[in-house]
Amino acid sequence: MSHAPPEWPSEPLPQAPQLHLLVHFREHCPLLFHHKLHVNPEIFDNILDLISGHPIFHNNSNNSQLPIAIQLAIFLNRAGHYGNSISLVDVSQWAGASVGSVVNCTNCVMVALLDQHDAFMGFPPHDSRDFELAQRYSAKASTCPEWWNGILAVNGTTVDLFATPGFFHQAFYDRKSKYSLGCQAVIMPHNLLIVDYALGHPGSIHDAYAFRSTRIYQEHDTLLPPDHWVWADSAYPLSTWCVTPFKKPCNGRLTANQRTFNFHLSSVCTIFSLIFLI
Repeated sequence: MSHAPPEWPSEPLPQAPQLHLLVHFREHCPLLFHHKLHVNPEIFDNILDLISGHPIFHNNSNNSQLPIAIQLAIFLNRAGHYGNSISLVDVSQWAGASVGSVVNCTNCVMVALLDQHDAFMGFPPHDSRDFELAQRYSAKASTCPEWWNGILAVNGTTVDLFATPGFFHQAFYDRKSKYSLGCQAVIMPHNLLIVDYALGHPGSIHDAYAFRSTRIYQEHDTLLPPDHWVWADSAYPLSTWCVTPFKKPCNGRLTANQRTFNFHLSSVCTIFSLIFLI
């Protein structure tokens, strides 16, 4: 039994924009503001201040752009949701703008944000307050002062793809039976600040291999002070600058000391997985 394709209405769809509700949410219900844009009002204002001067929002066209605040709201609404619930038509209805405007707003904000990349993504200086706080966290979480110098942690996750890739789709099929991209994030344990990342490997790639694309892997001799290291789980290679749990040997058992080490290491590493839940 065949089904005829859906027919689009002969007249334009009526629009009932809800952007104006964000002003009310901001003042009276910040949780609903966060639900729509996935940032707090204060963070929204900070981002808006950073990108407002970007030349992509200022041109000599006779057709003026939407206000930058609206463009940012459209981008954040799209970026914070996934799947059919955030289709271009749905966002167009929500924002009271055409589908083409939604696409243009998204692209403009992405360009402006990417130009801020180097200003926010980098390793703090060795004598910075963040390094000191990271050391204190590691020593306190593990109850082991000798672990003071474990000031970074690495973890991996996947970013689901909305559709099956047209080329080499098998490579993107991950262990969770989804098509995805791999993501590695290197963070500071005390505040979950991302200082390094690698994004773009197919989802089937092992964490240990994807980790090689990070800056910390390639330049650890210069980025880490002497006798400092990165915490990692058992998926990563053990080295003098990357500390992982002991792995159970084939047909063997871990010693009591090894189990104790793994137990205390888990106390430090538990918080790291939260970076991918926020």
